[in-house]
Amino acid sequence: MKIVYRSDWGAQPPRGKFRALNPRKVQGIVLHHSGVMNPPKGVAAVKAYEAYHLSKPAYTAIAYGWLVDEEGVIYEGRPIGMQTGATRGWNSRTESICYTGFGGRDVPPAALQSIKDLVAHIQKRYDNNLWVKPHRDLGQTTCPGDVLSNWLVGGMEIDGDVPLSLDTSDRLAELAKEVARRPLSRKRRSRGEAVRAVQKRLKERGHDPGKIDGVMGKLTAYRTRRFQRQMGYLKIDGRVGIRTWSALFDA
Repeated sequence: MKIVYRSDWGAQPPRGKFRALNPRKVQGIVLHHSGVMNPPKGVAAVKAYEAYHLSKPAYTAIAYGWLVDEEGVIYEGRPIGMQTGATRGWNSRTESICYTGFGGRDVPPAALQSIKDLVAHIQKRYDNNLWVKPHRDLGQTTCPGDVLSNWLVGGMEIDGDVPLSLDTSDRLAELAKEVARRPLSRKRRSRGEAVRAVQKRLKERGHDPGKIDGVMGKLTAYRTRRFQRQMGYLKIDGRVGIRTWSALFDA
């Protein structure tokens, strides 16, 4: 994954000091879009958004932590580990990604792949413990558009993706170890990549949990209980321990 850092795209100096994120308080990743039907392209878009934000007294720099253009190029907005100004009420608790195009219509596959890769990149810094949501879930807004929002909460699927049942990467093995140490449950307010994997796999197995956002909510717990009941040998409690995980991911 190639990142164009602030110094490489010519970011302006901030008007004040950046505030560092407290990793223990960060809960999720929020996806935004430009909101502009025919936006600038590439680095011109990044600079345009920076100029707009700097024209407002509330911003010290470009608002977003990360930006992805229509060709899939990833730009560093604010320095890694710093608070953004993109999500009112959530800036101290989230990382933010902005698609520089318009998310209300088809988004190029290269951009989708880069957003997906960037989410994974951010997750690694937080031990895969973050939920992932569209901006509209956290405020009165249509951002990041219907197409991009539906793709995100639908599991970030891209043509050619391998079904989880056939995934032989180390990723699922690592998540299984996490689940073995700390089972997933609504009571514990579990969130993160392991929950997203469970939600995607429940959907593949015919137990649609709704939004695939990495939050062990009421519907995910309910669909887990339905799956456990279907299997016949699992405890029907809506929790995902290693036995339920293994049953889910058995090809």
